[in-house]
Amino acid sequence: MAIKLSLAGNAGERGFAAQVDRAVETEALGYQGIFFSESLMSGLDPFQVLTAAALRTERIQLGTAIMTMTFREPVVLANQAATLNEISQGRAILGLGTGDGTTYAMARTAVPLTTFAAGVRTIRELVNGRTIHVPKGAERAAGDVPLRAGRFPVPVWVAAAGPRALRAAGQVADGVILGAGFDLRVVEWAKEQVALGAREAGRDPAEIELIGAGIACVDDDGDRARSIARGRLANRAHQNFRFTLETVPPEDRPGVQRFMDGFDVTKKIDERADPSLITDYLQQRFAIAGTPDQCAKRIAELAQRGITNFLLTLPPKVYRQTMRQWAAEVMPRLQTAEAAAA
Repeated sequence: MAIKLSLAGNAGERGFAAQVDRAVETEALGYQGIFFSESLMSGLDPFQVLTAAALRTERIQLGTAIMTMTFREPVVLANQAATLNEISQGRAILGLGTGDGTTYAMARTAVPLTTFAAGVRTIRELVNGRTIHVPKGAERAAGDVPLRAGRFPVPVWVAAAGPRALRAAGQVADGVILGAGFDLRVVEWAKEQVALGAREAGRDPAEIELIGAGIACVDDDGDRARSIARGRLANRAHQNFRFTLETVPPEDRPGVQRFMDGFDVTKKIDERADPSLITDYLQQRFAIAGTPDQCAKRIAELAQRGITNFLLTLPPKVYRQTMRQWAAEVMPRLQTAEAAAA
């Protein structure tokens, strides 16, 4: 089991030079990749940051996690991704989602799932060197059009949490960023949804990369690591449960409902929920936090279930400390586990 760890790069960091430096250090520490999200009106454009990072790195994958189609047409995203892929010599990944906080902050709504899936299909055709059909316009006849610039192929990953989104991702994506958390029962459920969508589209589920995603924090004091992670995971938990609690075990639903009732989206991201409302279930589901041994054990358990690729979001106030301690103390433990399993 070859375990791959990537980091969400712009958590708590808005400066251009600092974000690029973070990418350079991510590579130096041995991580597989770094991903930058779009925070329209409050953050830098991820493609421009990733372009600069591509010129200062040689090995790591460089991705978006996530971009939406709310503000960008599929053909624009395809062109940007292929351009980044050429600049980075084949290291780009395009991570997409239907829309989250940035979308709602601009008084927009998430892209409907059918529209989103069609857009992903368009992008994948173009970034794999195929054509899309363009209808007749005022200045041209109808016909098939290729993307004539950039480097192909570019993997397209889709972030999904709910059952419909997971099935749609299985139908159209190269990889699925599992936004429903790290709980083993939920992971198995999410895998089934992705596989169902893949089979509906005549695809082999084994060809789709599954990426475990969530909050990560490590400290020699495991309780301190979990306490730090609690504030950051609240927003992710709220996104999962806005529409349904169907993936929550019955015995945990009262606590999750109290958390949802007490969540205040108008506050700063780390202050939207009273820490006392974040139950042990929420902690276990949305974060890998604890001592180096505890973090390595959680990753190894997930790897045994087929999740070997991880996209970790680190708490901003301890970002560099956490990324360095994961590299120095968790990664060696994972390498030992991989060698034992070989």
